[in-house]
Amino acid sequence: MKKTRHIASFLSGAVTALALAACLTTALAASGKVSYNFANVSVEGTRKITAGQDIVAANGQKIPGSILYTDAAGGKTNYLPIRTISELLGVEVGYDSGTKTIQLGKQPAAKPETSPSSGVPMNAKLGDKALITSRGGTLLPDSDPDSYVGNEKLFRDKNGELQSEWMVGNEKALQENDKTLLKALVNGDYPKNSKGESYGDIQLADYVGYWPDLHHLAAYPPEGRPEGYIREAELHEAGTALRGLSKEECPHWYSIPLYNSEGNVIGEYKVGCEGHYDTEGLTLEEAQEVIMRGPTW
Repeated sequence: MKKTRHIASFLSGAVTALALAACLTTALAASGKVSYNFANVSVEGTRKITAGQDIVAANGQKIPGSILYTDAAGGKTNYLPIRTISELLGVEVGYDSGTKTIQLGKQPAAKPETSPSSGVPMNAKLGDKALITSRGGTLLPDSDPDSYVGNEKLFRDKNGELQSEWMVGNEKALQENDKTLLKALVNGDYPKNSKGESYGDIQLADYVGYWPDLHHLAAYPPEGRPEGYIREAELHEAGTALRGLSKEECPHWYSIPLYNSEGNVIGEYKVGCEGHYDTEGLTLEEAQEVIMRGPTW
């Protein structure tokens, strides 16, 4: 299913140029030298990414803030995370998993062909209904307003979340690097621990048909964090508790339990707050300028 985060649009030309430089470091490493976190990044004179430091992705994982590629002739090119740069510059960014397309800027609304009699898209993308229901999914009638997004037929998974039918059990819908995770599944489903809890990588949630109870996280040696799992509800609850706090009141960092696949606590998972916008007493125009500059910690 297409997932898009909407942000106010401006400087789209600049972000497009930066986006063209985004590619996999594994491909880069084949012919040159790759260095991480080499550069500072500033937007209109304000530093947003600091050299030598990782940044936190939307899923809480630490990733490089910049990648420096030195080719065989000594030429140097900096590569930056497309999601981070799009947010800094205020441009919508999305990913269409069906066509494997990164989308920048506002996209035109899809207008699927529909049957005059039923209003159902004539080119509807359907899925394996028996497989979906076997994994706790609930099929939606065509009359349900949540039944379609564009031409994608939706269902509600075992957790009540909307998902695309055609992606369940469809290996072709996966990105190539995610296909390597399939070996961890059991008959295409997440494995279960002795308590009956599912565990695995959330990158496979659309393929499996629901999100696992325990989300897998890779080890992160700089923080001494071992490989483990977290619970989405605990991550959401802890982050929500910090919302509305002032910069002075906020601890900026919080921890949630880190589990093994059996659901036993093995450590802590450290997460940063979303930052703060000090707009108290400002005019609307001044507040907008503060928000465009980005949060502070």
